[in-house]
Amino acid sequence: MNIKTSGLALALVVAPVLAACSPGGSSPSGTTATGPIIVGELMPVSGKEAFVGTWFDTGADAGIYAVNQAGGVLGRKLQFVLNDTGGDPVDAVPALHALLLSNPSFVVGPSSLEILGVIKDFGADKLPDLMQGGTTALDTMNYPYVFRLNSSDSQLLAGEAYYALNTLHCTNASLMYEDSSNGQDEVPPLVKAFTGNGGKILENLKLEPGASSYSSEVATAFSNDPQCIFFHATPAEASTLFANVKEQGHLNVHFITGDTGASIDLANAMGLSDASKWMTGMTGPSVDGDAVAAFTAAFSGRYPGQTPLNANASEGMYDAVVIAALAMSEAKTTDGSVWVNDIEKVSNPPGTACYTYPTCLALIQQGTKINYEGAATDDNFNQYHNVFSPESVVQFPASGGTPQSILTVSEDQLSAMYKS
Repeated sequence: MNIKTSGLALALVVAPVLAACSPGGSSPSGTTATGPIIVGELMPVSGKEAFVGTWFDTGADAGIYAVNQAGGVLGRKLQFVLNDTGGDPVDAVPALHALLLSNPSFVVGPSSLEILGVIKDFGADKLPDLMQGGTTALDTMNYPYVFRLNSSDSQLLAGEAYYALNTLHCTNASLMYEDSSNGQDEVPPLVKAFTGNGGKILENLKLEPGASSYSSEVATAFSNDPQCIFFHATPAEASTLFANVKEQGHLNVHFITGDTGASIDLANAMGLSDASKWMTGMTGPSVDGDAVAAFTAAFSGRYPGQTPLNANASEGMYDAVVIAALAMSEAKTTDGSVWVNDIEKVSNPPGTACYTYPTCLALIQQGTKINYEGAATDDNFNQYHNVFSPESVVQFPASGGTPQSILTVSEDQLSAMYKS
């Protein structure tokens, strides 16, 4: 997929110029600021997590497109400035500082890998941030300017364990997780959910990032005849892993992973024919058809003839932009220290449910309290600025295309996985 390559170069080069020449940032209520409203995109567009950046970036672009097609916010169009975190929490710090030079009104991103490096800065700068990432470190966060638009990994991993135990009847499993904070942070909640409900972990193996072979790890993982494998790896690492699995004749058990399994890149790493039989991923089920249709139309408008590489992840960033635009419209200002208090007002019940930016905006202009229902989740934030949803187990058909849901695990079923 082509992702605004020329736009990326422009954003990285001219951010300081935008700060000097464009009144794109905050404006108090009652002012007559003109020019674009700057949307800061803080995402990994290089490094091993660049594929995640593509999901997020294209989704945010679809949101910007949808808002601008409907006339923008307070009579002003949205304009992105994208800075690259490299998928690293240390590199995210200078990336955010450079992004601040463009005077953004809000930021979308980064993901789990980078957020903990910069999360305190958003409050210090009074800059609303709407991000995605599953790290359990945010489950009880207390950062008033940061909102997470996808469920925690603890919930997603409970869905993986539920599927293994109740659908596959897998009670003996091996773990193969990338040896990184992003991978290893998933192990404790997965083990708790799986073993707490009757499962047994045979082997718990770490995959060295970027290794040229995982032959020894594969041999160990299968030494006690596991009924299924839980794993976490990037598409590049998965390509090596599955090549070794095939070489040793073990591609005959189910491989279970998280939201990366909803990406065609990971399915291609195994091979679509095999993935359609032996690999599943996870995603949050869409809440409403109208919201999904609006996202699909916006994505097609921004990227004609293309489809999202991970629809749910892209939908989440689309929702982030729409929510921010609605909150600014509700508050009648682009001053983040003001409209941050309207994020929950436009996204949480009670209120009139609405599913697209134009219809929600019209209700706001009529003085109606709204409840925006997103394309990725219902976007109802709790006291920790987290959202929750059921989880869908998905699998790609052999012909490719869109991953198909084969099981939906309810919120009650997910919660019960941690009560044992």
